[in-house]
This record gives sequence, structure tokens and C-alpha cells, in this order.
Amino acid sequence: MPRFSESTLASIKHAIDIVALVGEYLSLHRVGSKFKALCPFHDDHKPSLELNPERQSFKCWSCGAGGDVFDFVKEYERVEFPEALHMLAERAGVVLESPSAGSTPKGPPKTELVEVNRWAERTFAEALAGSPEALAYVEGRGITRASVERFALGYAPDSRDWLVARARKQGYDSELLERVGLVVRPAGSPGPVRERFRGRLMFPIHDLRGRTLGFGGRILPGVERALAAEGKIVAKYLNSPETVLFQKRRMLYAADLARPAARESGWVAVVEGYTDVIAAHQAGLANVVGTLGTALGDDHVIALRRLTDRVVLVFDGDEAGQSAADRALELFLGQEVDVRVLTLASNLDPCDFVLNEGADAFRELVERAVDPLSFAIRRASERFDLDDLEGSRRAAEWVLAILARVPTAHRAGLDVKVAKALDRLSERLRVPVETLDRRLKQLRRGADRSAPRDRGDAGREAGSALAAVRPVRLADLDVTDRQLIEILLNDPTVVGRLIARVAVSSIRDAPLREILQVCYDLYGEGVAPTFERVSLRLDDPVRALAAGLLLPIEPAPLPEGVHPAPLEDRLVGVLAKLAERAWRDRIKDLDEALRETDAAAHPEDYQALQRELLRVQSQRPDMKKNSAS
Repeated sequence: MPRFSESTLASIKHAIDIVALVGEYLSLHRVGSKFKALCPFHDDHKPSLELNPERQSFKCWSCGAGGDVFDFVKEYERVEFPEALHMLAERAGVVLESPSAGSTPKGPPKTELVEVNRWAERTFAEALAGSPEALAYVEGRGITRASVERFALGYAPDSRDWLVARARKQGYDSELLERVGLVVRPAGSPGPVRERFRGRLMFPIHDLRGRTLGFGGRILPGVERALAAEGKIVAKYLNSPETVLFQKRRMLYAADLARPAARESGWVAVVEGYTDVIAAHQAGLANVVGTLGTALGDDHVIALRRLTDRVVLVFDGDEAGQSAADRALELFLGQEVDVRVLTLASNLDPCDFVLNEGADAFRELVERAVDPLSFAIRRASERFDLDDLEGSRRAAEWVLAILARVPTAHRAGLDVKVAKALDRLSERLRVPVETLDRRLKQLRRGADRSAPRDRGDAGREAGSALAAVRPVRLADLDVTDRQLIEILLNDPTVVGRLIARVAVSSIRDAPLREILQVCYDLYGEGVAPTFERVSLRLDDPVRALAAGLLLPIEPAPLPEGVHPAPLEDRLVGVLAKLAERAWRDRIKDLDEALRETDAAAHPEDYQALQRELLRVQSQRPDMKKNSAS
């Protein structure tokens, strides 16, 4: 470790107020002479982190984390002491003396990487100002010049070495650009690098301190059409890869700009797209942030809780938006945070709504947003006929499946909500609470078996630039479900037949559920779920799993006289097996429900279950005819 004098360290500590420093990361509340906040170093549900301004120290009374400004930056930024020292010295305006030889950390410090990104941001901005095509696209999207400056928008020309050449003149080599994800080197090749962002409108992504950590890029329509004419498919939106600075799962677009308004209003809205965020800010809704084209996760919840205490999730009104809302429910149901869910009218996204209806209309919708549990029950009533016995059963199964997939670590905060949910479901669906509770426990056991063992650990590995990702083994997956996804990836035309017959929740393994959901989302957007499109929406290790399910172009030779079954025949067989499995599971559930229902106390319920069991038993799927259509 570099050795610095005690006077240097004391000068830095004296120049930095720990309350001001931590307040840039967390939402603080004064309690007497001290301040409290939710601890960022563990899954904190009650403010456990305490700041002592007199001692200039922090302490979490739950997980034990504590220390001074150096310790806080080390833990929060996941850096070693030398890097934390440089970061704080820069903030304090203290010039560091040279450390002893051989003691500097390996690789460029984070501050240098941030400066490279900041330089790239300025360079992209200059390119946008000189590109009529890019400026025309910006104007066509309704983005004002003021917003271009506020969000530091830029443009990456469609050139192989445009940025590299300019970086070289600034003294930045290709290795440095590669470390921040601005260029890509072919795997296993020492050959020339290629620029990651080409022909794209650039959206710099900042942390709460305003530092440029990464970028998002939207392909310009003209470039996209030219590539399509060459038979090339590219992602419409592309983000920086995972780097020592940039972890997509932890980032929220415009969080630095939204924090003041979020604290003032007491709520923050979460939308999906970059342009949705910009449109909202233009209309006067500065307390809006965006995800980076990735599903909401635990780290997003932590980031949102640092902004304010109330979160409003806003989803598009199309089928893809509704599916995204469904997936978000299982994450937020178990969180100790005031969450509301808002879905827009059909065929509207937040950008369209704000531009057409205005900020006041959006605020009115926010006031009518509902809690996740109410939203789940409402969605179930829209999807199923609750006046029909089978419809009620399917509605209950759908809501219970969402509750079951809430991660185990979050269920402690869900008990009261679940009790209320089961009461409401029981009343609405005329199903005994005991039956619903037992079914939920069954579903939870199944969800726990298929859930990743190390969920969330990757984001907590201090000092690690990139966490290792555990691969998914094909042999560990349900055979029938695996065959279904394999067929779909190799023949995307079958998706229309599957979407009405195979529910995502019926797939037993989480990685396969994720792949199927992406396929359904693409179908809902009007495009075929080809492997190329699907893989762009997956992260490792699920992307690698999907690649492993593709059939080889030249399959291994079979014995003479043996021919591989056509995909259509395989699909018929798989759908038949799924129907048989669902039938057996349904009979098992009804048998258990009958055993657990008191016939004397609930005679009508008991008789209804008996009739339903007889009906289901008489309708065993025909293994030959079931999937012929």
C-alpha cells in the first residue's frame, strides 16, 4: 500500500464533511444531533446507518460496517485504500505526494478511467453538433437543444476508428479505451480493436456524483436500414459492457439529475427508455429516472431507495409493457419500500403520454397508481373470468405463482402483505384461505428449488471488478421444458402457437422462463424471436444457455436408417407432455385441497372441489391429438 504522511490524511479528512459526502450517496434523515440512513452494505429495511458529525464517523448498528470517510468510500465504491485516497484527495483539493516506488495499484486508477469517459462524452457531443443526420433525429424525437445540453447527448459516427484516432491524439491508448468499454477486441485475437458504438445517438450515464461511468447508444434509423439491407441485425439500443466502473444492474439513467426533485416531491418515477426520461424532464417532471434496457433487480431497488422513500413504476400500455409489469411484481412485493405501479393506456409509452397530455396529467395518474398486490389482483381479474370456477382457479394460481417467486431473503417483509392478499383472494374467488395458503407453500418450494443459490452475491463482492457468473448446466434443467425452448429458438415461427398454450409460469426452471418471456415479448412487439434478437436481451449465463440450445448446423451423424425427428413432430410431443404434466399437477392440487377442506364447515366449497376433480379427471389430454393443431 502506498505510504502517505499522517498530515496528508488529516488534511483530506478535515476538508471533507462526512454528512455531505454520504448525503451524495444516500437519503439522510436528521435524528437529534446525528443522521440516519438505510445502510447500503446489507439489505437494510430500517435505517441502521448512523452518522456522527462530531466524530466525523459512520456506523451501521445492524451489519457492523463503520469508520471514517475513507472507510465509507472504500466500501461503497468497492475500491482499495489507495484509490479511495485519490478520490477523496481530488474532492478535497489536496495534492498527494508521490508514494514509495512499487506501491501503486495495478492498472489505471478509477479516476483516470472516469476522465477517459468524460473526454469521450465531450467528443461525442462535438460530433453531434456537426452531424445534420443525428440532429434531425434528435429534433424528430422532440428533444430540445436545452435537453441535449442537460443530458450531454452526443453522436458516435459510423466509423471503425473515429474515436480511436482522436483518443490517440489525447494520449489515450486502445487498452485504456477497452477498459472502459468504448472499443472491443476480437475474442482471443491481438488484432485491431473495433469501436463499440457506431452510428448511434449517445446517452452518457452518470452516477449520483455526476461522474460519467458508461454510455447507452441508439442506432440511427438510416444506419439501421443500411445494415438491414446487408442482412445484418444490430441491437436498437446498446449499453457499455460490464467494466470496473459500469455495472448495468446498479445504474439508473439521470439519477443525478432527478435526485433533487425526487427529494422535494417525495417520489421518483421509473420508466424504461432514455427518451422517456428526457421527455419527462422537458415537461417539468424532473423526478423521473430510467432503467438501462434491463429488468429491474435488487440493486435497482437499493439505488431507488437512495433517492426517496416512494417509487412509482411506470410501464408502457402494450403487451411487452404489461409483461414487464408482471415480472416487476415479484421483485417489489417483498421489498420494504413504498411502491406504486402505473400502466399507461394501450399503445402509449411515457414519452408519448407526456408529450401529448402534459406533466399535470401524468401527476394525476401517479396519484391513482396502486400497490403491487392490488395491481396483481387487478391483472388477474383482467386475464381470467372470475365468475367461472376454472377462471377463478387460474387467477388464484397466477397470483400465487407471483408471490411464490419473491426471493426468500425478502419474504420476511411480505408476511403481512401475503396474509392480506390471501384474505382478499379468498373473498374474491370464493376459495378457502387455508387452501390458498397451502398452495402458496407448494409453489414456494418449487421456486426455491429452481432459484439460483447465490442470488445477489455478485453485486456484493467488494474489491472485485467483475463478479464471476455461474454457468447453467443443461443437464440440471427439466428435460421437457428444455426441449420446448430448444424448438422455439431453432424455429421462431412456432411462437404464435405457444403463447396461448404455454404460460411462462408453467416452466419449472428460471433460466428457461427468462428465455421464453423474452420470446413472448418480441412476439408482442411484432417481430420474430430469432436467436439473434433474443440473445441481445439476455445476460450471461442465460445467453450462453440459449446458445447451447441451438441445433448444430451440421448435426452429428446418426446410425444408418435412423433419421432425426422433424421439429414439428418434436413440438407435438413436447406440448403433449406439458399438457399431461399440467393435468397431473391439477389433479394432485385438487386432491390435496379436498383433504385440507373441512366438508362440514365448508360444504359448498367441498362439493365444488369434488365436481371440479371429477371434471378434470374425465378430461385427460390425448397424447396423440393434444398438440396436432
